[in-house]
Amino acid sequence: MRKFILYILICGFIVIGTTACSKDKEYTLNIGKLEEISNITIDTLAKEDNIKEFSDKNSINEIYNIFSEKTTNVEIVNDNPSNPDILYFIKFNNSKDESNSAYVYKKRNKYYIEQPYNGIYKITEEEYKTIEKIVK
Repeated sequence: MRKFILYILICGFIVIGTTACSKDKEYTLNIGKLEEISNITIDTLAKEDNIKEFSDKNSINEIYNIFSEKTTNVEIVNDNPSNPDILYFIKFNNSKDESNSAYVYKKRNKYYIEQPYNGIYKITEEEYKTIEKIVK
């Protein structure tokens, strides 16, 4: 009987350990705190010198809200997205000359934010179109 109870306990620990270790890691976008952002630049990467800078609070808030509170379980270990249909490079700059960046892109009629060596985050078409509208 003791061997049976010991066997049940060992199996239980194995199941609990396996379940706990297999949980996906959750990633969050690293773009800094809203109050620390002094400006945001968006590069369409379509032409040379096609960078737009936004330093007014309304634009910063509008762009920041698209990126805030995004989480994913999809890790990425690349410098940039592979084969997007349309691509924007977004850089969040603070007053200490530090910056965080991410890409916003469309690929096969789906919309994403990708932060190098962090993760790939799904966004809505509406959020994507907000970036597109701001740039144009």
